[in-house]
Amino acid sequence: MNKKIIIVEDEFIVAEDLRLIVEKAGNIVSGIAVSVLEAVELISRYRPGIVLLDINLEGELTGIDLAKQLHYDDIPFIFVSAYSDQSLLQAANATNPFGFLVKPFREQDVLVALDIARYRHENSIESVLRREQLLIESLYVIHSSAGNPDDKLMKIAMALQSYLPFDYLAIGKKSSSKVPYEGISFLRIGIEEYQVIGVEELLNISRLKIDDLKNLQISTLTEKEIKCYNGREFDEVCTLNPFKNMLANTFGLESNLTLPIIDINNETITFSFYSRKEYTYSQAHMALVGRLHNVLSICSEYITSSLKVSPSIDSHRIRNFEGIVGSDPALINVLDQLKQVAPFDTSVLIQGETGTGKERIALCIHQLSGRSRKPLVKINCAALPSSLIESELFGHEKGAFTGATEKRTGKFEQADGGTIFLDEIGEMPMDMQAKLLRVLQEKEFERIGGKAPIKVTVRVIAATNRVLEKEVAEGRFRMDLFYRLNVFPLVLPPLRDRLTDITQLSDYFAKKFCKKFDKTFTGISSQMMDSLLRYNWPGNIRELENIIERSVVMNTGNSPLQLYKQLVNHPSLFVKNGIKETPQNMNNLKKIQIDTERAYIISVLQKTGGRIRGAGGAAQILNMPPTTLESKMTRLTIKRNDYL
Repeated sequence: MNKKIIIVEDEFIVAEDLRLIVEKAGNIVSGIAVSVLEAVELISRYRPGIVLLDINLEGELTGIDLAKQLHYDDIPFIFVSAYSDQSLLQAANATNPFGFLVKPFREQDVLVALDIARYRHENSIESVLRREQLLIESLYVIHSSAGNPDDKLMKIAMALQSYLPFDYLAIGKKSSSKVPYEGISFLRIGIEEYQVIGVEELLNISRLKIDDLKNLQISTLTEKEIKCYNGREFDEVCTLNPFKNMLANTFGLESNLTLPIIDINNETITFSFYSRKEYTYSQAHMALVGRLHNVLSICSEYITSSLKVSPSIDSHRIRNFEGIVGSDPALINVLDQLKQVAPFDTSVLIQGETGTGKERIALCIHQLSGRSRKPLVKINCAALPSSLIESELFGHEKGAFTGATEKRTGKFEQADGGTIFLDEIGEMPMDMQAKLLRVLQEKEFERIGGKAPIKVTVRVIAATNRVLEKEVAEGRFRMDLFYRLNVFPLVLPPLRDRLTDITQLSDYFAKKFCKKFDKTFTGISSQMMDSLLRYNWPGNIRELENIIERSVVMNTGNSPLQLYKQLVNHPSLFVKNGIKETPQNMNNLKKIQIDTERAYIISVLQKTGGRIRGAGGAAQILNMPPTTLESKMTRLTIKRNDYL
């Protein structure tokens, strides 16, 4: 274990306090820096195991700037901050820190944060090594299996996607023949959907002639070593590499990772990965392709055979995400991460607004895991009174308390060998958080009234629509539990950030409900689709599903679906003095979300005459259990006179 620690903190007293605490615990403080420039020098000299990093530092650069480099270099870091500004917290969290320390901190807070950071980093390394071995094995299986070269290259590209993310992958080499390039490319166009692009397709898409392509290839130098280019570096290399520049302009690419391989004919075949994100590739990716060099070199024999793309694989699609609809890049990015984490027992924290599909994502993780044949047990922490949640999670013995007339098996025991999904984890009371933490650490619990611990092996997936970092900072959620759950975070995009998916989702729900109600689907009217695309969707996918269902119910089946109630973005939330108001920070945005959710629930209750349960009740329309709706009504202070 690397016990070297560097402290980056410009407040002398805070830095000394941290030094005394970590040295007392047996760690080595290799240095203290007050600015990013000093820190960079110390880090390059000592290569610490952990960096304790203040956000606000002397000089123009902040701790967030340094954090990006630490993430690139795979050095775990813990932010030290007073959380003075919520937008700053959001920016800090985007750098994937291994922990947060809130000023003022206690000695125990520092030691727990260090333990969790080491635990997360060591587990991530172990997980990466296991996944890498699986990748190598799968590539050898592809190589030894039957199939034509183009099919094998497609399978190789799909296998690499979860490890080396790309929007465009070119595999090939220069040629002195009439066609100046031998090889094949894959353009990602969906969740697991790729368009195969050969030379002819590339000429059509780029509107170049064969002589133009040949001139580009002649003036482009073949790369001889592994390189990655992000952001400005990619822009600079494009000015020197005409072929890269053409691909970047044609497909909107922003970063690149290249792996040159020498084949048996002493010719260079290049695997060139491109992404539409500015900062996709890191040293970790470069190291990985280096380790894959030998197994990928087996692909050299396929390249020469790929001069002409078989029409049978013009596109390739495999569905592993049952019930998830869409191809927006924001969604695809989440599903890429889902595929990475699903095979392992790593804890996952799913964050996103109400109605974004957190439960569906949890189900996909379970179905793609090795525990898929075992149960997925769900529990809604917001729907249970605090007095019952312990019994619900861990069970109780007969006679353990008044009313315990028989033994009860808890959710953790039911999920043994499988997965437990803790929805709305942010609503869990503090005392229960401590007991849950013990289960995660010790992998055992006791029933209420029980005398012996019960061992379980359970994978935990948690979900919340709250900003848990903020809850931690304000003392409503345990920091140690947050980092135990947040080993692998997934943040779901709201529907307003997935506008390209609205048409596809609407069509999916319309066909689903037409089939359910035995009606003919004749499409969605252009007026309705225009309204759907302009709406802000505070209720996200769940709200869209409900609106489509109502339209199908009202439709005769002889005409396209119509919108029977105009969708209006709530004026009190988005307009102030006649001017559209943009949320200025996370607090403001959270208030807008809460107010919007409250207004939406009230409007549904008004339509049902206050009826919550049963057919046509508010709970059915909102697609949630009545107990969950009642809990939300209590939390949002919705009273009877608000809707009646």
